Amino acid sequence: GYPMLVFGYLFVARANRFEDGATANDVAFTPQGEPVEALVRFHAALMEMTGRLGVRNDMSKYEAVGMAMVDTRDGVAGAIEERFPPADSRIAFAHFFDTLYRCYDERYVVGAPKLAARTRRLAWSPDSPAFADNALPALDYTVRMEI
Repeated sequence: GYPMLVFGYLFVARANRFEDGATANDVAFTPQGEPVEALVRFHAALMEMTGRLGVRNDMSKYEAVGMAMVDTRDGVAGAIEERFPPADSRIAFAHFFDTLYRCYDERYVVGAPKLAARTRRLAWSPDSPAFADNALPALDYTVRMEI
């Protein structure tokens, strides 16, 4: 295995509603806007997969798990459904990258020079071609650069 790996699992699904013409098996929200029972159960299962804290912790877990329900309706296609998972859920999409970055920072410390060969942080170079001529789409997070 790769015990030093910081690993995340991001689950993205359609936020279909009954009124969108979806079949019963493809519906995430009731006509009242509540998540269907199957979605609530799946959320609970994903919650059990997150929270790995260190290299000797449960190898069957991820450092971060995220869940995002994406709207597919005309005019709002691609928007994240904010009502589910709830904002205080450990697997809400808004927490996913912050959790991964925090775990990475904890695992790859820079304050131990003798361990630098194993714990050196990797970062993008500002001179990378990936940043030339607007190669990246608009991002809602800051790319970590060399310091």
